[in-house]
Amino acid sequence: MFIDHCDFCDELSDGCDNAFARIYKQQPRGRILYRSQHFVLLPSLGQIVEGHLLIVPTSHDTALADVTLSSAEELSELRSFVRRGMAETYGSIIFFEHGVRGKQAGGCGIDHAHLHAVPFASSREPIEDLKNRHPLKFVAGISEIPHQVAPDSSYLYYEQTNGQAWACEIDFVPSQYLRKCVAESLGTKSWDWRECGREEVFVRALERLSRVFNCGPEVIAGDRALSGHAKAANPAVS
Repeated sequence: MFIDHCDFCDELSDGCDNAFARIYKQQPRGRILYRSQHFVLLPSLGQIVEGHLLIVPTSHDTALADVTLSSAEELSELRSFVRRGMAETYGSIIFFEHGVRGKQAGGCGIDHAHLHAVPFASSREPIEDLKNRHPLKFVAGISEIPHQVAPDSSYLYYEQTNGQAWACEIDFVPSQYLRKCVAESLGTKSWDWRECGREEVFVRALERLSRVFNCGPEVIAGDRALSGHAKAANPAVS
């Protein structure tokens, strides 16, 4: 764990020294769409496309493969919950993460772990290009990464629209590498979150998905997925 100042930690503690606070100036006051026991769901700054979300642990981990076993199980449930909820509004989605375990690995400028969930309408995912560039291996999910990647190695994680997931060790990739790969596959040049200002597409995503995720997982999924974690963190979920 390496931390000088963390945007996410500051934001999740209602601070003002973070990019969201500087850009939106409390209009809206916050962007959390959903809170489970150990994670929050929020729209990304620098939306690649409308509906681009982040799953962020409330603890300061730098890679999601390093969270506790109970948190890993919760994350798996939350991914399924998000995929189902997003499908109602945006259709298919992909997930990706650059798991950073050392400052020499690159990264987006925020060391706090976060999993991207991006609506993906194109028929051409970047997975084949990524497999040509990197030794990606099939994994059952993020929880399997510790069995495929050395504990001190950074990694790339990519989950396709069909749910198949891939991961590999990585020494260094440029800042926001996977963001750029996904944006290029979708035919957009907007991938650098640090260049974004106030985005109407962000506001639309927040408004639309607030109606989706504030209803709770049972309403969306029609099952008990996440119910135990959600009830512990969201008293409104009955």
